[in-house]
Amino acid sequence: MAQTAYISLSCLPLPTFIEGRHLELKPDGRKTNQVHLEYFVFAFVRVGHLTMVHDGVEQQINQGEVFIMTPGYHKYTWWADEDKVELDWIYAYVAGDWHVQLSLTPAQNSMKSLMLHPEVPVQTLFLKQFRSIEEPEVVYPMVDQLVSKELNCDSKQFFEAQGIFIKLISWMQIQDNAKNEVTQMSLTIQKYLKKNFSKKITAATLSKHFNLRPNYIVRVLRQTIGLTPAEFLMQYRMEEATQWLLNTEASVEDIALNVGFQNIYYFSTSFKKYTGVSPTQYRQDAEDS
Repeated sequence: MAQTAYISLSCLPLPTFIEGRHLELKPDGRKTNQVHLEYFVFAFVRVGHLTMVHDGVEQQINQGEVFIMTPGYHKYTWWADEDKVELDWIYAYVAGDWHVQLSLTPAQNSMKSLMLHPEVPVQTLFLKQFRSIEEPEVVYPMVDQLVSKELNCDSKQFFEAQGIFIKLISWMQIQDNAKNEVTQMSLTIQKYLKKNFSKKITAATLSKHFNLRPNYIVRVLRQTIGLTPAEFLMQYRMEEATQWLLNTEASVEDIALNVGFQNIYYFSTSFKKYTGVSPTQYRQDAEDS
């Protein structure tokens, strides 16, 4: 049986379908080598037994199973051992964060311009690198449609293919984000920080409130949104400050206090670092525009 691991794919941005191909391999001793794949390749074995070497480890993908090849510094070799093999390749590009591990670890959001006022979505597709197809009557029609697609400049056809691909990998996910403990803990921490952003919050504050070690809390946020609690809190406070500056006539001193800063100079320095201008200049530029 093939070795397996868990692949975590960030869905911000979404993975993109590139193309599908149907291949037939004959047991003639020929081997195909591939190094440094640019794309993810979903190999659906429809007939026979595909023998594959992945980074020096030989494994077999049987009829009714799928193996996901990942891009990067990996070497893959595959061939038909005894009987003819028929398989479908689905090529996909992942621009966001992804990783392969032995446990379910959320991928980080890769969209740098996310606003923090809404709940920051932590959308990760958790896939098994190797698995059997339990519902072929559901999966294979989608694979067949993708393999038959010859994408051109027709935007309608392009988006139809993307929709089919998203349905396919959604079916393949092994756990929903709603059931992932790390994801839920991240959202709970974010909610607490947003609710109490105007108060003094330290690592000790969070540790006491959640009854968790500070380094674990930091790790949870870093894994899911790529920020530490302090970084998340600072960005949220800066966004609140910009709204105060744009929509009220409150003084800079009052705004600083309202968003959790006791020191006006520290607030002004932090705001300039975040926006590139001082609070006063930010307000002035908005009025002049």
